[in-house]
Amino acid sequence: MRNQYLISTLSGIEFLHDLPDEQLEQLAKVARISDFEAFETIFPEGAVADSVYLVVSGNVSLEICAPGVGCKRILTVGGGELLGWSGLMAGARLTATARALEPTRVVRFDSAQLLALCQHDLRFGFELMRRALAAVARRLNATRMQLLDVYGSQFPTVSNPGVPSDGRH
Repeated sequence: MRNQYLISTLSGIEFLHDLPDEQLEQLAKVARISDFEAFETIFPEGAVADSVYLVVSGNVSLEICAPGVGCKRILTVGGGELLGWSGLMAGARLTATARALEPTRVVRFDSAQLLALCQHDLRFGFELMRRALAAVARRLNATRMQLLDVYGSQFPTVSNPGVPSDGRH
């Protein structure tokens, strides 16, 4: 019964959209569902990345802290999205604190077990990593847009022959 519920939950997560049933079944074997109350920490910045998460429902704040600046929310992750992707790299540490902004449900995968699945089924491993890379690329782009928004006027203008310095083509 638990496995069927997990498979059903996994099949409804956007990140896993269109994965074959056999792969969802394999994922369900290394997954567990966790619920978090509003403002509860899912994982802290700097901790060993021993898990990978998919948000089922709710919203999660990704926060970073720095001396002299304090803690700042850098991104909000919602239902269907990947969380804690650092766990896909053996020995990595988490680069942000994840905090539920409201009651939130996630599926947690043990990183070592998930990576073992990827090694056992290379097609599945490639597909999972392709999807993870797409999620990381979206986060990187969002971060670039934030930098431009916050520091855009302070960046030096790039001169390029044939292109006006105001960026018009």
